[in-house]
Amino acid sequence: MSVLVKLGGTAASLGGVALSNKVLSATWKRITGNEPPESNSDPDERWRDIILWSLLTGLVGTIIKVSISRAQMKIEAKEGNKHGSQSEV
Repeated sequence: MSVLVKLGGTAASLGGVALSNKVLSATWKRITGNEPPESNSDPDERWRDIILWSLLTGLVGTIIKVSISRAQMKIEAKEGNKHGSQSEV
């Protein structure tokens, strides 16, 4: 995989996850009226909220990372087809 495609994929993953966390945080606050449970030091956090928040952020983050990884593979396959079917030895 080309270095440029790898760097672009990494940047897209980081940006996508950061953006999704901001959107999820805003949505959480709008729905619940509270900040999302991000601090372990708050003893008043409900386990239900902590688990739900963890599942949501993990699910969305994983979907973003997998989508970007698949896009990288498609780009790499197209680059390989442009340069012919040369195999590296």
